[in-house]
Amino acid sequence: MVGVIVTGHGNFGTGLLSNLQLLAGAPEAVLAVDFKGDSTEVLHDDLMAALEQLKDCDGVLVLADLAGGSPFNQSVTCKAELPDRKIEVVGGASAAMLLVANTSKSWMDDPVELAEAVMLEAKDAIVRFVLEVHEDDADEDGI
Repeated sequence: MVGVIVTGHGNFGTGLLSNLQLLAGAPEAVLAVDFKGDSTEVLHDDLMAALEQLKDCDGVLVLADLAGGSPFNQSVTCKAELPDRKIEVVGGASAAMLLVANTSKSWMDDPVELAEAVMLEAKDAIVRFVLEVHEDDADEDGI
């Protein structure tokens, strides 16, 4: 099983985890790491602690809110510091991404494969609602 860490600015991680719990129940091997403006060193330590908690997983997928933001960057730094661990970091996290990660992680043993599935789901989950208004045809009798 691949473990999952969701991280981001403010309460992003715990917020998405709360969303997942409401939709799918209590997840196994899914952790949240929030960045509440403390130093990036504190964030780094929190991410390393989460990675340690998931050390028995086949690998770890880290879902960060913004590519290039501190949670993403510190996740990448942690990955570089743990070259023997299979860790993938993906930015642009969403509820749809976390949901598919949670439902797929138990039968996937490669975080790269899980990252690809999650990114594909993210693209498919983005939709725009368009209201189409049809005017009644005056010649119809309603039947």
